[in-house]
Amino acid sequence: MKLHHHADTTVAASYLVRPDGTVEHSWVTEPGPLSTIPGDVAAIAVGVMRDDLLEARFRWMSPKKQLLAVCISLVDAGAEARAEVSIREDAELVWGLTAREVDVVTLLAGGLTNQDIADRLWLSPRTVTTHVDRVLAKLGVKSRTAAATKALDEGMTRLPVPGGTDGFEHLALVRASATVPGRRLVPASRRIRLQPLVIGSAVPITGIARADGEEMVRGTELALAEINARGGVCGRRVELATADVDIVSESSIEKGMLELAGKGVDAITSGYFAWQEVAHEVAADYGAPYLHAATLDAMVQRVEHDPSRYGRIFQVCPSDTNYGPGFVEFLAGLKRRGQWNPSSKRLVVLLGAWKVSNLGLDRAADLAQEQGWSLDIVRVGPSTQDWVDAASRVRSLAPAALLIGHYFVDGTVATIRALLDNMPDTLIYSLYAPSIPEFREQLGERANGILWATVTGTYSDPVSKGFAERYKRAYGVFPGRSHAGISYDRTMILADAWSRSASPRDYGKVSHEIRSLVHRGVNGSYCLGGKGQAAVAYPLASADASLAQAHLVYQIQDGKHRILSPDPQADSAFQLPPWFRQSPTR
Repeated sequence: MKLHHHADTTVAASYLVRPDGTVEHSWVTEPGPLSTIPGDVAAIAVGVMRDDLLEARFRWMSPKKQLLAVCISLVDAGAEARAEVSIREDAELVWGLTAREVDVVTLLAGGLTNQDIADRLWLSPRTVTTHVDRVLAKLGVKSRTAAATKALDEGMTRLPVPGGTDGFEHLALVRASATVPGRRLVPASRRIRLQPLVIGSAVPITGIARADGEEMVRGTELALAEINARGGVCGRRVELATADVDIVSESSIEKGMLELAGKGVDAITSGYFAWQEVAHEVAADYGAPYLHAATLDAMVQRVEHDPSRYGRIFQVCPSDTNYGPGFVEFLAGLKRRGQWNPSSKRLVVLLGAWKVSNLGLDRAADLAQEQGWSLDIVRVGPSTQDWVDAASRVRSLAPAALLIGHYFVDGTVATIRALLDNMPDTLIYSLYAPSIPEFREQLGERANGILWATVTGTYSDPVSKGFAERYKRAYGVFPGRSHAGISYDRTMILADAWSRSASPRDYGKVSHEIRSLVHRGVNGSYCLGGKGQAAVAYPLASADASLAQAHLVYQIQDGKHRILSPDPQADSAFQLPPWFRQSPTR
């Protein structure tokens, strides 16, 4: 089920135009004025084909004095010429420009002086000066040339040119809009293929996180298969391009992201990186929508504090700051319900060395103190042996519960194995790592009783079970409980946003649609319209489960992941781990 919240009333239409200006194919969201292509726009499309322009973007003033956003692009049709024309009606213009300011910035693009602009628009030079100052301020530039360049790049110049095209012949867009000579272009002789949309995914196909990388690719592929089986996005297939990335290598992350940008992909996705800021910078420079699952509050803050640079970057999961408080609140609930009698007043966190991570431990310590518990933090080095050695430290502290603050399977399993050889009555609560099938494969029956949490996990409801069954039919195994679902969901979000935009290359509009929609996926609900453009956690950060992703706490019982919390998603009740020697109310 998908719920949509529209910030404006946008009617989108697209057309496939032949060299003679006739339409071979059209698609509209609903009947209306755009059910047929405006004749002048079709003529401009012919000019684009004639002049071999790859893309032309502009605002067209309709006979009803309405500015329409138009994108015309050549499509891959072999030797034949075709142009795809996308049109939308904007309730609000980009950067908050008024229609008159669009006229002004168009004339700036032609190199006109304030007096020239005044003559064309029948305004006083003083009024034009005021308009120019406002345009520069709204566009965030300091010069007329920069304003003209930005307007041309973003498709905010208008046709017909106010006052005529004299003096504008140097602009390719204006030349394409000129009368088309009576010559015949290559006629159609076979079916046209609309150029596919491409999602570029930077994923760990090899290396330490390869198991997660496989889940990311498979989740995306499954979504694409379903999207394309329904006809794609407005008749376009959607394809996947991958770049293998070492998630702990700064240079590899940069190389992979630049590789995808170099391919001209329509959007970029990724999981998590140790150097996430590197990916953010490449994505910001490229400008296409970037959907990641880094679970980093530091990156959410970066978007919130500089939306002009990072405004097309989205975190499709809640932040890591939910993990510490979620750990303590879950334990408090067990104690309150009499399901667990703490063996001591100490909680311990093993904290891995993950760059810029913040598990919200200050808040967790405050919550623990309210329960009469202390919260000890033990920092652990990066090697697997470091995690083995950490078990001895935990055993000496004998905490009531242990949080393993590590995202990777090998280190997490190493600690648990070492602990289980001589385990006190300590609850083991892990982050995320057990979501990967490899975790249970390595531990076998010894995994029973382990608690674990994720800020974004695949639910056990009918929607999510259906996804898991389709995944198994496709790949022969069930998906893990996190990144396969994330990747599936964010692909559906992109397809939804593209379908509501006149052109996938209008990155600003696509990003606006991502912010506007609410998508109910297999990992919960995605509402990315907040200042940091990240999903939020239920119930830790939002009381409304329809607008958030549940902070899921699982327990492995009889070899299966069972959801214990929160209540709306729970499918089992807590069980004392098999290594415990006490009863709940000892």
